[in-house]
Amino acid sequence: MPLLRNACIGLFSLCLPLLSQAAVVESLYQVDVPPRAEADQAAQLQVAAQVMLERLAGANAKVDSGPLAEILAQPGQVTRQIGSLGEDGALRVEFDPLLLRDALGKAKVPVLGRNRPGILVWAVEGDAYSQDFLAASGEMGQALQTAARYRGVVLTQPLADLQDRAGVSEQDVLDADQAVLAEASQRYASEGVLALTVAREDDGWALSWTFWLNDRKLTGKAESTAPLAVADELMRAVAAEVHQQYAVGGVASAAPVAGWVLEVSGINSIDAFADLQRTLQQLGMETLPSLLSVQDDQVRFHVDFAGDRAQLERMLLLDQRLVEVDAPEVQTAPTESLTETAPSSAEAAERGDTLYYRWR
Repeated sequence: MPLLRNACIGLFSLCLPLLSQAAVVESLYQVDVPPRAEADQAAQLQVAAQVMLERLAGANAKVDSGPLAEILAQPGQVTRQIGSLGEDGALRVEFDPLLLRDALGKAKVPVLGRNRPGILVWAVEGDAYSQDFLAASGEMGQALQTAARYRGVVLTQPLADLQDRAGVSEQDVLDADQAVLAEASQRYASEGVLALTVAREDDGWALSWTFWLNDRKLTGKAESTAPLAVADELMRAVAAEVHQQYAVGGVASAAPVAGWVLEVSGINSIDAFADLQRTLQQLGMETLPSLLSVQDDQVRFHVDFAGDRAQLERMLLLDQRLVEVDAPEVQTAPTESLTETAPSSAEAAERGDTLYYRWR
């Protein structure tokens, strides 16, 4: 009986959405630099610094002057560790997050932190005669994952099991049918959806894609004789769109730094509190969140955020464990006691700047 019960639980879980925690890039500050012909370690270190800055500050950040130019001129000042990956000359460079944060703050550029939207790629590979879903273990599947890690993109492929194939056909991907793909993608709780067509040609590879992230749509094409090169071009385009929508701070910010109160219920363990605190710390804010109060399973944090309310909500909902809830109802007092119990202007303003969530 226990075996049957466990089997039923397992089958039931397959029918539920594959909810995930926040898409946190744990190795964000680690760059693996492939070997380059006749390139010394100094040149490879500069490449690593360029990749690192692009992950955080985006492809359009000005690096020809100021603090970012200093990093490119002397990458060693912000590195924590440099190691060899093998005899072929590849390097692994680990950067110091605090030193980079300080330099980016001085440069006043919008920054994208560890928390990033998950991107689900529906990919079809084939030719004029036959098409099939791209295998994650194939040459292009591996190239996409390598390029995604290199550019700081959280990329996943669907399981392509019976449930996926029942909802999405190869033709749906080729047609970039947004309605079909969006419905099928709900199973994976991803923020972005990528429809990708992969063509293997005699002289190389050709990619054609459509990318949806929130209310924006991006299309593009790329060709190359090397699978990793064409995959990297795609991932750079995806990373640029993610940065444009999710990066915070900098002089280009649409809104000044504002203080917000986050009230989260359902925090009933030390582990849950630590996870919530870690989520808030990884939002890319210039200052760390401060704890205001703890009452039963409810905690309140104050955060300073350089952006508007919609952008802050978008960043918070990257963690699937945070569920937005309505503000609690205001208790109305009897008419004769209104003068004594009416909230002050400061309290009213705080309610307007408070966001309410439940932790699951």
